[in-house]
Amino acid sequence: RRARRTLCTLSEERPSQRNRWAFFSGLLAAASLLAVFLWAAAAGATQVTALFPSDRLTVGDATQATGRRVALPLPSCAADPSGCDEVRLLNQLDGFSVNPRVALRFSAPITLDSVTRDSVFILPLWTEPFPSPVGLGQLVWDGETRTLYARPERALLQLRRYALVVTSRVVDEDNRPLRADPAQIAPREAAADGPSIELQLWQALEAAGVKRREVVALTLFTTRSVTADLERIVTLLEARPAPEIRFTLAPGGGRSVYARADMEALELRRQVATAGPLAAPARLPLSLVPASDIRAIAVGSFRSLSFLSPERHMATTPTRNGGPRPTGEEDVHVTLFVPQGPAPATGWPVAIFGHGFTNDRYLVPMAVAATMARHGFATIAINVVGHGGGAAGTLTVRRTGAPDVTLPAGGRGVDLDGDGTIGLAEGVGTKSPGPLAAISSRDGLKQTVADLMQLVRAIRRGVDVDGDGRPDLDRQRLSYVGHSFGGIYGTLLMAVDPTLRVGVLGVPGGPIVEIARQAAPFRPLVAAALRSRNPPLMNGTKDFYEFIPLFGEPPVRSPLPGALDIQAYFDRVEWVMQSADPMAFAPYVHQVPLPGREPKAVFYQWAVGDLTVPNPTTENILRAGDLHLLSSVYRHDKVVATLTEKFRNPHGFLLWTMFPEVSAIGRAAQEQVARFFLSGGRRIERVDSRFEVQLTRPLAR
Repeated sequence: RRARRTLCTLSEERPSQRNRWAFFSGLLAAASLLAVFLWAAAAGATQVTALFPSDRLTVGDATQATGRRVALPLPSCAADPSGCDEVRLLNQLDGFSVNPRVALRFSAPITLDSVTRDSVFILPLWTEPFPSPVGLGQLVWDGETRTLYARPERALLQLRRYALVVTSRVVDEDNRPLRADPAQIAPREAAADGPSIELQLWQALEAAGVKRREVVALTLFTTRSVTADLERIVTLLEARPAPEIRFTLAPGGGRSVYARADMEALELRRQVATAGPLAAPARLPLSLVPASDIRAIAVGSFRSLSFLSPERHMATTPTRNGGPRPTGEEDVHVTLFVPQGPAPATGWPVAIFGHGFTNDRYLVPMAVAATMARHGFATIAINVVGHGGGAAGTLTVRRTGAPDVTLPAGGRGVDLDGDGTIGLAEGVGTKSPGPLAAISSRDGLKQTVADLMQLVRAIRRGVDVDGDGRPDLDRQRLSYVGHSFGGIYGTLLMAVDPTLRVGVLGVPGGPIVEIARQAAPFRPLVAAALRSRNPPLMNGTKDFYEFIPLFGEPPVRSPLPGALDIQAYFDRVEWVMQSADPMAFAPYVHQVPLPGREPKAVFYQWAVGDLTVPNPTTENILRAGDLHLLSSVYRHDKVVATLTEKFRNPHGFLLWTMFPEVSAIGRAAQEQVARFFLSGGRRIERVDSRFEVQLTRPLAR
């Protein structure tokens, strides 16, 4: 202020010829004083010292679809062997996470309230059909290193270039704007692309209303391929003859198609151990599929091309021309429920059902098959990889006036950890602990999608159920309905399969690591993974403390010791698993179809208060794909007070036809699915007052 007053005073004087030299000398001195003052103020201002993600942490690689490959520095492999394994997996990828854990390091503390969508954001360098720029949320502040961690408000698109931008609208603790650091503004990552990418960057910033002088730090980064593996699998499957479903599983190759009216019982005996007897017989509830609705139950199989190694892994290959390679073939068993009455001339339309985690192709499809049949749909299902018990399990059909028939149950579980037992989902994921632990269920899910795509092609080839030489299933009218895990891998299926056009995705969530940490049933599994890691990351005795806020919650300012290491671990697992992450695939279901695909007619069916797949994880999918208008919500919060404790968790509401107390809710959910299929995916109807549908007009095809 003193400098400004001096300048004003001097400018207002009328200098004489005699003292003009003194005037200019004083002016020069005042200007110098002002420059020194401003320099000192700027020198003390806070700067951004590091940004992540950044293409500075990649190397050029012409074999990748992005032209680059991740090159993160390895931690000390002696001190952190598991961390070394995780980073090695990341360094095989062709880009950064589509839901990156953003890190901004500062030279001094900042005012977190100044971090807004307008002050720090991720900017797409290409036009996208989603809101842009992308703000940050889930803020976590590490005071020790002066680092802010955050996530984008929505998942980013694959194979895209983005800029992470910090502006002077962020202020430090003294309310001073951040000072630019030239080293953090020059987009060095653009050097390989020439000046055009830099021009594109500044044009995008200008279009976003940000002036160049406001930018104090930025970096460019490239997102990884997400769908490449499954797209490659589609290409391989299209080049092969479609498999054939055979209903010849009875002893001696006899037909395994049974009239429902003749069936007294179905008994399933799982293989639960590598040695010793099978599990005790479990009677399946045939009352769910009465003869008035179901004419026949058929059990068959088809040969499916497999891409899994014995370790339940698909090797990572370059994404430009690589992809998973076949490792052999597997018999995948199917269960088919045929409706009562005369079949249409083109055969029965088909509802492919995707079951949930730890379930199988028998019990859960039974809960929906009768409703589908009443609307003229046959229901067909397979086991997810690693589900249904071991391969030695049996299914016994007890019939009136005829001998019992024992068939192979078609279980796909394996004793992966070598403890002699076969868990309910053992074999869908990789072995933990071990160098592939972070992959978890990624490749098992991709193989399940590959199996379902081969099932679709088998149906389109023609399925003769009754043996008269004519197809009994409609080759064209195929729909998909998945529940829970089935909604998760169903999102992948709907995004990549070019022939399957109509689907309902029930109670899904993503990323899977987020479901696991947020849902009480799965947290013990996460805790076990944290304990088995080398070194362990557990920071509590019985539970762990990760301190990750949900979107819309205030920033975490003082996470407990160990929380940031757990957060970093979760981020690495999510990044590794994104080629089977429904949140990462969601944009390609409807809004941004993959090449050669059309927007799919889908809706997401979910429940308020889900305790198994928490609502924030479902919201992640809806937000990633801009799918809110393509959803139906069961308002469990409005009725839970009238129900018993048994039904406090609404996760299974689609299957509640099993229980008389809540069967009306289950019937309403299934009726909504069936009507959507009947409309060809054009209408989501509100069939019950307990369901809210946000889209009341016909869907655009």
